[in-house]
Amino acid sequence: MSKTVLKTMPLTKPLAAAVVLACACIGQAQAQTNVTAYGRIDAGLNYQSNQVNAATGQRGGQWGIGGNEWGTSMFGFKGAEDLGGGLKAIFTLENGFDASNAQTNGGPSRIWSRRSLVGLSGGFGTVKLGRDLTLPSDIVWSLDPTGQQAMSTSTLVKGRNWPQTSNQIQYISPNMGGFTAQGAYGFGEVAGSTKKNSSGGVALSYVQPNYEIKAMYDVANDGNGKYSDLFTFSKELTIGGTVTIDKLKLFAGYENLSAPQVVAGPDKANHFWLGANYQLTPALTLIGAAYHVKLNHNSGSANLFMLGTNYSLSKRTLLYASIGTVRNSAQTNFQVETGDSLPGANQNAFYTGISHSF
Repeated sequence: MSKTVLKTMPLTKPLAAAVVLACACIGQAQAQTNVTAYGRIDAGLNYQSNQVNAATGQRGGQWGIGGNEWGTSMFGFKGAEDLGGGLKAIFTLENGFDASNAQTNGGPSRIWSRRSLVGLSGGFGTVKLGRDLTLPSDIVWSLDPTGQQAMSTSTLVKGRNWPQTSNQIQYISPNMGGFTAQGAYGFGEVAGSTKKNSSGGVALSYVQPNYEIKAMYDVANDGNGKYSDLFTFSKELTIGGTVTIDKLKLFAGYENLSAPQVVAGPDKANHFWLGANYQLTPALTLIGAAYHVKLNHNSGSANLFMLGTNYSLSKRTLLYASIGTVRNSAQTNFQVETGDSLPGANQNAFYTGISHSF
């Protein structure tokens, strides 16, 4: 249920044309390549307390139709061609959007906002080239008790751990007795510099039927090649794992952010979380999670507590409901569903809706 925090813009004619063209060509492509069209639509009712009216400064509760609270709505195509000898050519085209207002993620010039990649897969592993979710998006998603809903591991780091990256090359090793290694590098494409606007990271996972352990280190540089913003351009270390005991799955994680070139304010953050999923029935899963972040330089701390439930009507359709609260210290301004708030303001949220995959 990977998410996106990119600013949304209206759905564009180029995107519509690209979708129509892709659909027209899919029949011909299937003659040579195994092509799948897929997607997900997520929308529901959303309430957040203590919101700020930007125009008047007035504060109060806000109701609305939410999109992407449980998971990102998306539409895409993926395919693979058998080249022989265990080698395959692969591709993915994937756009994210907000079902509540039909706006596409990433702005009008970005047709495939989440993924636009091609690669090769074989006994050596998988190599992908293009735009893709970065390492934190998939690694942290698997360690999050909520599956990175709107209230999740992203909330107290303002979305730092669910980005996408353009101009990226990524390698995923084959499974070696439960171990998998990953590496990624996003080229900044700035003449005379390999660091400006670049990103990258490495990850190691050990997955067994009843438990998993994952560790990741990644970096994101600004236009000057510096770590200048704790929640955007910084260094990130994440360690976590899960344990499954019958119908109960336990989650724990730790994330450290560091931005040594920050001009003012905190340049380090320590983020911890604990949570659990309990499968009460084959269709009903209960969710509980707690998150805590501590900033250095006496810049404060914050906590997020949430409870949720998923009820599967079928393999493709589920109902969800989640409730939570963010408690800020006097100096911090974390918003309950990611973003900004006023220093010291506490907020509550409730959302419920439907997610349908196809």
